[in-house]
Amino acid sequence: MDKKKNWIQGFTLVLCLFLLVLNLWQLRQISDLRRQLQSTETNLQMETRRLDERVQAVQRAAQEADKLVQDWELQSVDVDPASRCLRAEVSLGLKEWREDTQVYLTVTQGTETRNALLTGNGGRYSGVVEIPVDSREIRMLARISAEGLQKEEDLSGWDSASMLLPVQCYGWGVGGPNYARNPDKTGALTVTHCEAELMGYEKRALPQLSEQVFRLRRNGEIAVEKTAMYGETINQYTCEEVSSEAQIGDELILTFFCRDESGLGYEFFLDCWAIDDNGIGARRAPAADWPRLTWD
Repeated sequence: MDKKKNWIQGFTLVLCLFLLVLNLWQLRQISDLRRQLQSTETNLQMETRRLDERVQAVQRAAQEADKLVQDWELQSVDVDPASRCLRAEVSLGLKEWREDTQVYLTVTQGTETRNALLTGNGGRYSGVVEIPVDSREIRMLARISAEGLQKEEDLSGWDSASMLLPVQCYGWGVGGPNYARNPDKTGALTVTHCEAELMGYEKRALPQLSEQVFRLRRNGEIAVEKTAMYGETINQYTCEEVSSEAQIGDELILTFFCRDESGLGYEFFLDCWAIDDNGIGARRAPAADWPRLTWD
């Protein structure tokens, strides 16, 4: 009886070991299968991306092949004080043209459209179009026409005409600010070592400038301004210190102002602070209406 019992126990143990080995082998097979599936999925994703890239490349090539405008550039952007517009001189070249080919440059700002006939020969055309300095959502197109041909091609677009201004502020720096509060909860905000870096449109030479000052605006109004001095370069302006009274609830904006030879004034946003119960609150981002432009 004991011998039979021992035999059954031994057989059961062997069977359990066999089943354990079988389960481990199956788990290994399942794990290998999962890795193979993951590898296949990864390869399919890579092939899909490559296919998408090829399709996009073919589409771009087809679009480029269909375009008549081979190249174009804004040769200059000047301010016209009479019309209060930017006069943008544009030059473009066509891949194909005929003697009767005419090219118009169209600039749209919202619902307003302006057209300028471009003149030239040998496939090269140029002309000047006016863009109001306060324009937004600008789109520039070339309209090409000849006998049996009417074609319109996008050239570029800008969120605002300020991106085309002949004076741009591309860098600034400031020390502080420091806020000193009095027992009666009044106080003063002071910023030191103010710097502003200017450049012309697309790094071209700046026009002649005047009236360069740093300003602190308190709740929108000019509280104080200090004459800006030349820095280490001709395009850099500095000021040692600017200070204004400030109390809880006030917003103070540091700006740089200058005027070009056309009479157009530029006021660039540099930084902004709010005064709260704890002193200086978080910095604030500029609103959409900067830089602010004025005429003398």
